[in-house]
Amino acid sequence: MVDQVVSRASAPPESGRPSSGGAAAAPPPEPRINAEALQKRVDRAAYFSVFSMPDESGAGAPIRAGDGRIIGVRVSEILHRFAVTVEPPARERRPPAWKVDGILQPTSRDRPLTASNTVGEAVGQFTHRWVVVPPDYVARPGQEPPPTALDPSRSQRFVMLDSICRFGAGQDCFHGFGTGQTFPMTVNGRRDLLAVAIGTVLEGFGKFKGGEESTYVYCGSLSVEQGFTGNILLRVMDPGGAIPTSSDLPAIESRHHPEPGITYVVFRGEAIPSDAVTPRMGANGQLEGLDVNQGLRLLHLDCAVGGHAGLRASARVGEVIGRILAHVTFNPAAPGGTSLDPIPFTTVDEFTFHDRDGQLVGTFTGDSSEGRLFNTMVAGQKGIRFGGTGRLLGGTGPFDGIEGLLTDNSVVIFTPHVSASVYVLRINDPEGRFRAFAEYTREKENSEDKRRRCCR
Repeated sequence: MVDQVVSRASAPPESGRPSSGGAAAAPPPEPRINAEALQKRVDRAAYFSVFSMPDESGAGAPIRAGDGRIIGVRVSEILHRFAVTVEPPARERRPPAWKVDGILQPTSRDRPLTASNTVGEAVGQFTHRWVVVPPDYVARPGQEPPPTALDPSRSQRFVMLDSICRFGAGQDCFHGFGTGQTFPMTVNGRRDLLAVAIGTVLEGFGKFKGGEESTYVYCGSLSVEQGFTGNILLRVMDPGGAIPTSSDLPAIESRHHPEPGITYVVFRGEAIPSDAVTPRMGANGQLEGLDVNQGLRLLHLDCAVGGHAGLRASARVGEVIGRILAHVTFNPAAPGGTSLDPIPFTTVDEFTFHDRDGQLVGTFTGDSSEGRLFNTMVAGQKGIRFGGTGRLLGGTGPFDGIEGLLTDNSVVIFTPHVSASVYVLRINDPEGRFRAFAEYTREKENSEDKRRRCCR
Protein backbone atom coordinates (compact mmCIF):
# COMPACT_ATOMS: atom_id res chain seq x y z
CA MET A 1 0.00 0.00 0.00
CA VAL A 2 2.78 2.41 0.87
CA ASP A 3 4.55 1.67 -2.42
CA GLN A 4 1.34 2.54 -4.26
CA VAL A 5 1.06 5.82 -2.33
CA VAL A 6 4.64 6.81 -3.07
CA SER A 7 4.38 5.83 -6.72
CA ARG A 8 1.28 7.95 -7.20
CA ALA A 9 2.81 10.90 -5.31
CA SER A 10 6.09 10.63 -7.20
CA ALA A 11 4.78 10.12 -10.73
CA PRO A 12 5.86 12.99 -12.99
CA PRO A 13 3.11 15.17 -14.46
CA GLU A 14 1.81 14.31 -17.93
CA SER A 15 3.83 15.95 -20.66
CA GLY A 16 0.75 16.76 -22.70
CA ARG A 17 2.31 15.38 -25.88
CA PRO A 18 0.09 13.28 -28.17
CA SER A 19 0.73 9.56 -28.46
CA SER A 20 2.69 8.36 -31.49
CA GLY A 21 0.17 5.57 -31.96
CA GLY A 22 1.98 2.59 -30.45
CA ALA A 23 2.74 1.55 -26.91
CA ALA A 24 6.22 2.69 -26.04
CA ALA A 25 8.51 0.09 -24.55
CA ALA A 26 8.92 0.61 -20.82
CA PRO A 27 12.50 1.41 -19.78
CA PRO A 28 14.16 -1.34 -17.76
CA PRO A 29 13.76 -0.81 -14.01
CA GLU A 30 16.73 0.48 -12.07
CA PRO A 31 18.28 -2.19 -9.84
CA ARG A 32 17.49 -1.69 -6.17
CA ILE A 33 20.38 -0.98 -3.82
CA ASN A 34 20.54 -1.83 -0.15
CA ALA A 35 19.56 0.66 2.55
CA GLU A 36 23.12 1.44 3.64
CA ALA A 37 24.23 2.31 0.11
CA LEU A 38 21.06 4.31 -0.50
CA GLN A 39 21.58 6.30 2.71
CA LYS A 40 25.05 7.26 1.50
CA ARG A 41 23.56 8.48 -1.79
CA VAL A 42 20.90 10.50 0.05
CA ASP A 43 23.65 12.06 2.16
CA ARG A 44 25.52 13.34 -0.90
CA ALA A 45 24.51 16.88 -0.13
CA ALA A 46 26.03 20.12 1.10
CA TYR A 47 24.31 21.99 3.93
CA PHE A 48 24.52 25.71 4.58
CA SER A 49 23.06 26.88 7.89
CA VAL A 50 23.58 30.63 7.83
CA PHE A 51 22.39 33.61 9.84
CA SER A 52 20.74 36.36 7.84
CA MET A 53 20.91 40.03 8.79
CA PRO A 54 19.55 43.04 6.86
CA ASP A 55 21.96 44.75 4.49
CA GLU A 56 23.04 47.95 6.27
CA SER A 57 23.26 49.77 2.95
CA GLY A 58 19.50 50.29 3.17
CA ALA A 59 18.62 48.16 0.13
CA GLY A 60 15.65 46.69 2.02
CA ALA A 61 12.46 48.73 1.89
CA PRO A 62 8.67 48.36 1.95
CA ILE A 63 6.92 47.65 -1.35
CA ARG A 64 3.86 49.82 -1.94
CA ALA A 65 0.89 49.55 -4.26
CA GLY A 66 -0.23 52.50 -6.34
CA ASP A 67 -2.59 53.61 -3.57
CA GLY A 68 0.24 53.70 -1.02
CA ARG A 69 -0.61 50.46 0.83
CA ILE A 70 2.34 48.29 1.87
CA ILE A 71 2.03 44.98 -0.02
CA GLY A 72 5.44 43.47 0.68
CA VAL A 73 9.08 43.97 1.60
CA ARG A 74 12.17 44.28 -0.56
CA VAL A 75 14.57 41.96 1.25
CA SER A 76 18.35 42.39 0.94
CA GLU A 77 20.14 40.14 3.42
CA ILE A 78 23.76 39.48 4.29
CA LEU A 79 24.45 35.81 5.06
CA HIS A 80 26.83 34.97 7.91
CA ARG A 81 28.43 31.76 9.15
CA PHE A 82 26.35 30.37 11.98
CA ALA A 83 27.70 27.78 14.42
CA VAL A 84 25.01 26.00 16.46
CA THR A 85 26.53 23.50 18.90
CA VAL A 86 23.89 21.33 20.57
CA GLU A 87 24.20 19.39 23.83
CA PRO A 88 22.02 16.27 24.12
CA PRO A 89 19.08 16.05 26.54
CA ALA A 90 19.97 14.51 29.89
CA ARG A 91 18.81 13.62 33.35
CA GLU A 92 21.23 15.23 35.80
CA ARG A 93 21.83 13.03 38.85
CA ARG A 94 22.30 14.67 42.26
CA PRO A 95 23.02 13.40 45.79
CA PRO A 96 19.86 12.50 47.74
CA ALA A 97 20.53 15.21 50.34
CA TRP A 98 21.27 17.99 47.83
CA LYS A 99 19.81 21.27 49.20
CA VAL A 100 19.39 24.90 48.17
CA ASP A 101 18.73 27.40 51.01
CA GLY A 102 17.94 24.47 53.27
CA ILE A 103 15.27 23.07 50.93
CA LEU A 104 15.69 19.46 49.79
CA GLN A 105 15.97 19.28 46.00
CA PRO A 106 14.96 16.40 43.68
CA THR A 107 17.67 13.84 43.02
CA SER A 108 17.42 14.40 39.27
CA ARG A 109 16.51 17.22 36.91
CA ASP A 110 15.66 16.74 33.27
CA ARG A 111 17.63 18.97 30.91
CA PRO A 112 16.32 19.69 27.39
CA LEU A 113 18.40 20.15 24.28
CA THR A 114 20.67 23.15 24.87
CA ALA A 115 22.79 25.00 22.34
CA SER A 116 25.41 27.67 21.89
CA ASN A 117 24.87 30.06 18.97
CA THR A 118 27.75 31.93 17.31
CA VAL A 119 27.21 34.35 14.41
CA GLY A 120 30.35 34.71 12.30
CA GLU A 121 31.73 36.48 9.26
CA ALA A 122 29.74 37.24 6.10
CA VAL A 123 29.72 34.51 3.42
CA GLY A 124 27.08 35.72 0.95
CA GLN A 125 24.08 37.83 0.03
CA PHE A 126 20.45 37.09 -0.82
CA THR A 127 18.04 39.55 -2.47
CA HIS A 128 14.36 39.19 -3.37
CA ARG A 129 10.88 40.67 -3.16
CA TRP A 130 8.54 39.21 -0.54
CA VAL A 131 5.01 40.05 -1.68
CA VAL A 132 1.83 39.30 0.30
CA VAL A 133 -0.68 36.99 -1.43
CA PRO A 134 -4.30 35.91 -0.76
CA PRO A 135 -4.74 32.69 1.27
CA ASP A 136 -5.61 30.45 -1.71
CA TYR A 137 -3.19 32.02 -4.19
CA VAL A 138 -1.20 29.56 -6.35
CA ALA A 139 2.25 31.12 -6.78
CA ARG A 140 4.39 30.86 -9.92
CA PRO A 141 7.82 32.34 -10.73
CA GLY A 142 7.54 35.58 -12.68
CA GLN A 143 3.84 35.91 -11.92
CA GLU A 144 2.79 39.07 -10.06
CA PRO A 145 0.09 38.43 -7.43
CA PRO A 146 -2.88 40.74 -6.95
CA PRO A 147 -2.03 43.66 -4.62
CA THR A 148 -2.74 42.49 -1.05
CA ALA A 149 -2.11 44.74 1.93
CA LEU A 150 0.29 43.56 4.63
CA ASP A 151 -1.52 43.21 7.96
CA PRO A 152 0.97 42.68 10.84
CA SER A 153 -1.89 41.78 13.19
CA ARG A 154 -2.68 38.44 11.47
CA SER A 155 -0.95 35.53 9.76
CA GLN A 156 -0.59 35.92 5.99
CA ARG A 157 1.06 34.09 3.10
CA PHE A 158 3.66 35.66 0.83
CA VAL A 159 5.63 34.77 -2.30
CA MET A 160 9.42 35.25 -2.76
CA LEU A 161 10.09 36.68 -6.23
CA ASP A 162 13.31 37.59 -8.10
CA SER A 163 15.39 35.61 -5.60
CA ILE A 164 19.16 35.72 -6.23
CA CYS A 165 21.64 34.21 -3.77
CA ARG A 166 25.40 34.74 -4.10
CA PHE A 167 28.18 33.20 -2.02
CA GLY A 168 31.72 34.56 -1.74
CA ALA A 169 32.63 36.93 -4.57
CA GLY A 170 29.43 35.98 -6.40
CA GLN A 171 30.61 33.29 -8.80
CA ASP A 172 28.75 30.60 -6.84
CA CYS A 173 25.12 31.64 -7.02
CA PHE A 174 21.57 30.56 -7.83
CA HIS A 175 18.14 31.85 -8.72
CA GLY A 176 15.32 30.66 -6.48
CA PHE A 177 11.60 30.87 -5.85
CA GLY A 178 9.38 30.13 -2.89
CA THR A 179 6.50 30.94 -0.58
CA GLY A 180 6.15 31.71 3.12
CA GLN A 181 3.90 32.72 5.97
CA THR A 182 3.95 35.40 8.67
CA PHE A 183 3.02 34.92 12.33
CA PRO A 184 2.41 37.89 14.63
CA MET A 185 3.69 36.92 18.08
CA THR A 186 4.66 38.51 21.37
CA VAL A 187 8.31 37.59 21.90
CA ASN A 188 10.13 38.51 25.12
CA GLY A 189 7.53 41.15 25.91
CA ARG A 190 7.42 42.87 22.52
CA ARG A 191 5.23 42.38 19.47
CA ASP A 192 7.11 40.87 16.51
CA LEU A 193 6.14 39.73 13.04
CA LEU A 194 7.76 36.33 12.60
CA ALA A 195 8.22 34.67 9.21
CA VAL A 196 8.88 31.20 7.82
CA ALA A 197 9.39 30.26 4.16
CA ILE A 198 10.32 27.46 1.75
CA GLY A 199 12.26 28.00 -1.46
CA THR A 200 13.66 25.86 -4.26
CA VAL A 201 16.64 26.46 -6.54
CA LEU A 202 15.56 27.11 -10.13
CA GLU A 203 18.99 27.56 -11.74
CA GLY A 204 22.50 27.30 -10.34
CA PHE A 205 25.87 28.70 -11.39
CA GLY A 206 29.45 27.96 -10.34
CA LYS A 207 29.45 25.25 -7.68
CA PHE A 208 25.63 25.34 -7.66
CA LYS A 209 25.43 24.40 -11.34
CA GLY A 210 23.39 21.21 -11.67
CA GLY A 211 22.11 21.57 -8.10
CA GLU A 212 18.57 22.53 -9.06
CA GLU A 213 17.09 19.84 -6.78
CA SER A 214 17.89 21.90 -3.69
CA THR A 215 15.67 23.33 -0.97
CA TYR A 216 16.04 26.20 1.50
CA VAL A 217 13.90 27.09 4.52
CA TYR A 218 13.65 30.28 6.59
CA CYS A 219 12.71 31.06 10.20
CA GLY A 220 13.09 34.45 11.86
CA SER A 221 11.54 37.89 12.11
CA LEU A 222 10.43 40.32 9.41
CA SER A 223 10.66 44.11 9.55
CA VAL A 224 8.93 46.25 6.96
CA GLU A 225 11.70 48.86 7.16
CA GLN A 226 14.73 46.55 7.26
CA GLY A 227 13.84 43.06 6.05
CA PHE A 228 14.52 39.58 7.46
CA THR A 229 16.64 38.50 10.44
CA GLY A 230 17.11 34.82 11.30
CA ASN A 231 18.22 31.42 10.04
CA ILE A 232 18.33 30.00 6.52
CA LEU A 233 18.99 26.29 6.04
CA LEU A 234 19.97 25.41 2.45
CA ARG A 235 20.37 21.79 1.38
CA VAL A 236 22.12 21.34 -1.99
CA MET A 237 21.84 17.93 -3.66
CA ASP A 238 25.43 17.42 -4.76
CA PRO A 239 25.97 13.88 -6.13
CA GLY A 240 29.00 14.98 -8.12
CA GLY A 241 30.77 16.49 -5.12
CA ALA A 242 31.17 19.97 -6.62
CA ILE A 243 31.06 21.53 -3.14
CA PRO A 244 33.85 20.23 -0.86
CA THR A 245 32.50 18.96 2.45
CA SER A 246 35.69 18.81 4.51
CA SER A 247 35.33 19.49 8.23
CA ASP A 248 38.67 21.34 8.19
CA LEU A 249 37.25 24.87 8.14
CA PRO A 250 38.89 28.02 9.55
CA ALA A 251 37.84 29.21 13.00
CA ILE A 252 34.67 31.28 12.99
CA GLU A 253 35.08 35.04 13.44
CA SER A 254 32.52 35.70 16.16
CA ARG A 255 30.18 38.67 15.79
CA HIS A 256 27.49 40.18 18.02
CA HIS A 257 24.35 38.03 18.07
CA PRO A 258 21.47 40.29 16.96
CA GLU A 259 18.66 38.29 18.62
CA PRO A 260 18.98 38.34 22.43
CA GLY A 261 16.53 35.99 24.11
CA ILE A 262 16.37 33.65 21.09
CA THR A 263 18.09 30.25 20.93
CA TYR A 264 18.48 28.18 17.75
CA VAL A 265 18.74 24.39 17.96
CA VAL A 266 19.64 22.11 15.01
CA PHE A 267 19.36 18.31 14.83
CA ARG A 268 19.04 15.56 12.25
CA GLY A 269 16.32 13.08 11.35
CA GLU A 270 17.45 9.73 9.96
CA ALA A 271 15.19 6.77 9.17
CA ILE A 272 16.07 3.10 8.89
CA PRO A 273 14.06 0.49 6.94
CA SER A 274 12.31 -0.78 10.10
CA ASP A 275 10.89 2.69 10.86
CA ALA A 276 7.20 2.43 10.04
CA VAL A 277 5.45 4.39 7.27
CA THR A 278 1.70 3.93 7.73
CA PRO A 279 -1.03 5.17 5.35
CA ARG A 280 -3.68 7.23 7.14
CA MET A 281 -7.26 6.96 5.90
CA GLY A 282 -9.89 9.68 6.24
CA ALA A 283 -13.48 9.32 7.39
CA ASN A 284 -14.56 8.82 3.76
CA GLY A 285 -12.19 5.89 3.32
CA GLN A 286 -9.85 7.89 1.09
CA LEU A 287 -6.13 8.10 1.70
CA GLU A 288 -5.30 11.47 3.27
CA GLY A 289 -1.65 11.11 4.21
CA LEU A 290 1.06 9.13 5.98
CA ASP A 291 2.32 8.61 9.52
CA VAL A 292 6.13 8.47 9.29
CA ASN A 293 8.58 7.38 12.02
CA GLN A 294 12.18 8.54 12.11
CA GLY A 295 15.14 8.59 14.51
CA LEU A 296 16.80 11.83 15.69
CA ARG A 297 20.54 12.52 16.03
CA LEU A 298 22.82 15.40 16.93
CA LEU A 299 24.15 17.39 13.98
CA HIS A 300 26.73 20.14 13.57
CA LEU A 301 26.81 22.21 10.37
CA ASP A 302 29.26 24.85 9.18
CA CYS A 303 30.37 26.51 5.94
CA ALA A 304 33.04 28.90 4.72
CA VAL A 305 34.17 30.82 1.63
CA GLY A 306 37.55 32.02 0.40
CA GLY A 307 40.93 30.36 0.19
CA HIS A 308 42.01 27.95 -2.53
CA ALA A 309 38.95 25.69 -1.94
CA GLY A 310 36.42 28.51 -2.21
CA LEU A 311 32.89 27.63 -1.09
CA ARG A 312 32.76 24.56 1.16
CA ALA A 313 30.59 23.00 3.82
CA SER A 314 30.84 20.66 6.79
CA ALA A 315 28.30 18.28 8.39
CA ARG A 316 29.04 16.06 11.41
CA VAL A 317 26.40 13.58 12.59
CA GLY A 318 26.37 12.69 16.28
CA GLU A 319 24.63 10.39 18.72
CA VAL A 320 20.98 9.30 18.75
CA ILE A 321 18.84 11.59 20.93
CA GLY A 322 15.22 10.59 20.23
CA ARG A 323 12.48 9.95 17.71
CA ILE A 324 9.83 11.76 15.70
CA LEU A 325 6.40 10.65 14.54
CA ALA A 326 5.23 12.90 11.70
CA HIS A 327 1.54 12.96 10.74
CA VAL A 328 1.79 14.18 7.13
CA THR A 329 -1.36 15.33 5.35
CA PHE A 330 -1.29 15.66 1.55
CA ASN A 331 -3.04 14.38 -1.55
CA PRO A 332 -0.99 11.43 -2.94
CA ALA A 333 -2.86 11.68 -6.26
CA ALA A 334 -2.21 15.41 -6.68
CA PRO A 335 -0.58 16.39 -9.97
CA GLY A 336 2.71 18.24 -9.97
CA GLY A 337 5.63 17.76 -7.66
CA THR A 338 8.07 19.74 -9.82
CA SER A 339 10.06 22.80 -8.76
CA LEU A 340 7.51 25.01 -10.51
CA ASP A 341 4.50 23.02 -9.30
CA PRO A 342 5.17 21.54 -5.85
CA ILE A 343 2.54 19.62 -3.89
CA PRO A 344 1.38 21.37 -0.70
CA PHE A 345 1.31 19.46 2.58
CA THR A 346 0.90 20.00 6.31
CA THR A 347 2.23 18.03 9.26
CA VAL A 348 1.88 17.62 12.99
CA ASP A 349 5.19 16.38 14.41
CA GLU A 350 5.60 14.60 17.75
CA PHE A 351 9.20 14.76 19.01
CA THR A 352 10.38 12.48 21.84
CA PHE A 353 13.83 12.80 23.45
CA HIS A 354 15.78 10.44 25.69
CA ASP A 355 19.11 10.49 27.52
CA ARG A 356 22.17 8.35 26.79
CA ASP A 357 20.67 5.53 28.89
CA GLY A 358 17.46 5.52 26.83
CA GLN A 359 15.38 7.12 29.61
CA LEU A 360 12.63 9.51 28.54
CA VAL A 361 13.55 13.18 29.09
CA GLY A 362 10.63 15.03 27.48
CA THR A 363 8.58 15.74 24.39
CA PHE A 364 7.29 18.60 22.29
CA THR A 365 4.99 19.06 19.31
CA GLY A 366 5.38 21.21 16.21
CA ASP A 367 3.57 21.72 12.95
CA SER A 368 4.22 22.62 9.32
CA SER A 369 1.39 24.84 8.18
CA GLU A 370 3.27 25.87 5.02
CA GLY A 371 4.89 22.84 3.38
CA ARG A 372 5.97 22.01 -0.18
CA LEU A 373 6.81 18.57 -1.60
CA PHE A 374 9.01 17.95 -4.65
CA ASN A 375 9.54 14.62 -6.42
CA THR A 376 13.08 13.36 -6.78
CA MET A 377 15.07 10.30 -7.85
CA VAL A 378 18.04 8.98 -5.88
CA ALA A 379 20.01 6.03 -7.27
CA GLY A 380 17.00 5.08 -9.39
CA GLN A 381 14.64 5.07 -6.39
CA LYS A 382 11.60 7.35 -6.22
CA GLY A 383 11.57 9.73 -3.32
CA ILE A 384 10.62 13.20 -2.20
CA ARG A 385 12.44 16.28 -1.00
CA PHE A 386 10.42 18.75 0.96
CA GLY A 387 10.49 21.84 3.10
CA GLY A 388 8.12 22.33 5.99
CA THR A 389 7.72 25.41 8.17
CA GLY A 390 5.53 26.20 11.14
CA ARG A 391 5.46 26.68 14.91
CA LEU A 392 6.38 24.95 18.15
CA LEU A 393 3.14 24.06 19.93
CA GLY A 394 4.23 23.11 23.46
CA GLY A 395 5.90 20.25 25.28
CA THR A 396 6.34 18.15 28.39
CA GLY A 397 9.09 17.80 30.99
CA PRO A 398 11.92 20.29 30.40
CA PHE A 399 10.26 21.26 27.09
CA ASP A 400 7.12 22.45 28.90
CA GLY A 401 6.11 25.90 27.63
CA ILE A 402 8.40 25.80 24.59
CA GLU A 403 7.35 28.25 21.87
CA GLY A 404 8.82 29.53 18.65
CA LEU A 405 9.30 28.42 15.05
CA LEU A 406 10.21 25.12 13.38
CA THR A 407 11.62 24.26 9.94
CA ASP A 408 12.19 20.87 8.31
CA ASN A 409 14.42 20.34 5.25
CA SER A 410 14.31 16.68 4.16
CA VAL A 411 14.91 14.04 1.52
CA VAL A 412 13.03 10.76 2.06
CA ILE A 413 13.03 7.44 0.20
CA PHE A 414 10.29 5.04 1.29
CA THR A 415 11.47 1.74 -0.28
CA PRO A 416 13.73 1.01 1.50
CA HIS A 417 12.91 3.63 4.11
CA VAL A 418 15.90 5.97 4.50
CA SER A 419 16.03 9.73 4.98
CA ALA A 420 18.13 12.77 5.79
CA SER A 421 16.26 15.58 7.54
CA VAL A 422 17.48 18.75 9.22
CA TYR A 423 15.25 20.36 11.85
CA VAL A 424 15.85 23.92 13.01
CA LEU A 425 14.12 25.32 16.11
CA ARG A 426 13.97 29.07 16.78
CA ILE A 427 13.03 29.12 20.46
CA ASN A 428 11.80 32.12 22.43
CA ASP A 429 14.23 31.79 25.32
CA PRO A 430 14.48 34.93 27.51
CA GLU A 431 15.52 32.90 30.57
CA GLY A 432 18.16 30.88 28.72
CA ARG A 433 16.55 27.48 29.39
CA PHE A 434 17.75 26.17 26.03
CA ARG A 435 21.04 28.05 25.89
CA ALA A 436 24.28 26.28 26.82
CA PHE A 437 25.06 27.25 30.42
CA ALA A 438 28.49 28.78 29.87
CA GLU A 439 27.26 30.94 27.00
CA TYR A 440 24.15 32.06 28.86
CA THR A 441 26.25 33.02 31.91
CA ARG A 442 28.64 35.00 29.70
CA GLU A 443 25.73 36.83 28.02
CA LYS A 444 24.23 37.75 31.40
CA GLU A 445 27.59 39.08 32.62
CA ASN A 446 28.04 41.14 29.45
CA SER A 447 24.50 42.52 29.77
CA GLU A 448 25.00 43.47 33.42
CA ASP A 449 28.38 45.05 32.62
CA LYS A 450 26.79 47.16 29.90
CA ARG A 451 24.02 48.21 32.28
CA ARG A 452 26.54 49.27 34.94
CA ARG A 453 28.55 51.30 32.41
CA CYS A 454 25.41 53.04 31.19
CA CYS A 455 24.39 53.96 34.73
CA ARG A 456 27.73 55.53 35.75
